[in-house]
Amino acid sequence: MTSAGSGHAAGRGQEGSRAHAVPREAADGPPPWVAACGTPVSVVQGAWNGRRGLGADDVCPDCRRLAPA
Repeated sequence: MTSAGSGHAAGRGQEGSRAHAVPREAADGPPPWVAACGTPVSVVQGAWNGRRGLGADDVCPDCRRLAPA
């Protein structure tokens, strides 16, 4: 589900395609997941510092500020 190299995984809400940072400890467990900014996340896939996180077209500005790359 997640990959090494970041303290956060990439997540997305059920509606929309905005990328959010999900703390790795939470992402490796069962849902529900909550992003660093407090947004509920329905899908966790990839690393925050990868193409589905910071490399995505639409990245949550709060998660970008709160989660180190």
